[in-house]
Amino acid sequence: MIDSHVHVGWFVDRYHAPDEITIALREVGIDTIAVSSTSTCAEEYDYVINEMLWFQEEWGEHVFPFLWITPQMIRTEGINKLLSAGIKWRGLKMHWQANPEFCYNSRLLHQVMAHVDLLNLPILLHTGEFPECHASVFESLLEQFHSRTFILAHGRPLNETEKLLEKFRNIYVDTAFMPIENVLYLIKKGLSTKILWGSDCPINEHFYPKVSTPEYLKSQLSNFRKEISKHIFLQITDHNFRKIYSP
Repeated sequence: MIDSHVHVGWFVDRYHAPDEITIALREVGIDTIAVSSTSTCAEEYDYVINEMLWFQEEWGEHVFPFLWITPQMIRTEGINKLLSAGIKWRGLKMHWQANPEFCYNSRLLHQVMAHVDLLNLPILLHTGEFPECHASVFESLLEQFHSRTFILAHGRPLNETEKLLEKFRNIYVDTAFMPIENVLYLIKKGLSTKILWGSDCPINEHFYPKVSTPEYLKSQLSNFRKEISKHIFLQITDHNFRKIYSP
């Protein structure tokens, strides 16, 4: 199984170490991950580098590091340090709620999109119930860069996400913190080939502190197995993500 939305690093006042996350994921049978570092939010680039190098050493070809891009990283050229650290970056992440400047500064955004070392990498976009990150906010970006692959994390709001999934060929949504009712709705709309299972692990521990990450993941996966066919379960937890990187 593939978890397409994993984090590592500092979040609020707690550090989530790579080995801690690895143990939790492997306990429930996750063998491949796409991971980005929340240490980026504090611009702690040395942490990010050490975390991703650790994952590469431990997971090999089964880890897909996503480079979380921030405006500060572009302005200070800190991005160059991350790009020259020996990490095989497999995707990008932008969080317009945490970094609203991307929403209002088109010049900065285009610096990212045109960066020669970042061309053609899939882009994970945080969506949420805020003006800067509604799914529909990204429509013009998707139109302009229609040949690139985008993943709408969380799929919020649902109706806007549905519209974009139907309109654009290379657009996916991940299920991180998505109610299962929303996942089932998208499946009924014939969009099962565009859904990626993602947990947002270990951020779940901050919302549900009394539930361990393995328990949380087992519950999520159990609900999926009960509600959807084996074929669609495999699509969402494995095949769809692999399609993004297939030659």
